[in-house]
Amino acid sequence: MIEAGQAALDSIGRDTDHKRAAVIYADVAQSQFQIGDVAEGVAYARRALESAQRTESTWGLRHLTTVEKTLAGQQDQAARELLGDLIATRLALGTSPS
Repeated sequence: MIEAGQAALDSIGRDTDHKRAAVIYADVAQSQFQIGDVAEGVAYARRALESAQRTESTWGLRHLTTVEKTLAGQQDQAARELLGDLIATRLALGTSPS
């Protein structure tokens, strides 16, 4: 999944297609969490959030719901901070978790 996600990112224009990038970053983040790489998972999830924020994409934020649930179980400080940022962004854009 991680290699497929990277290939997908390479195929789109990350500077112009933030909505798709947000979804792909979220998928790669979730894959990283599943294999136990919290630091990489947080890094990709942060990129997903930033991409969704650039376009105020509720689609991108909804796709981060699974990541948000995974972050809720993490004790890592960076993961906890990202969880707070995800929740704050979701609330600011008026979206609810699925």
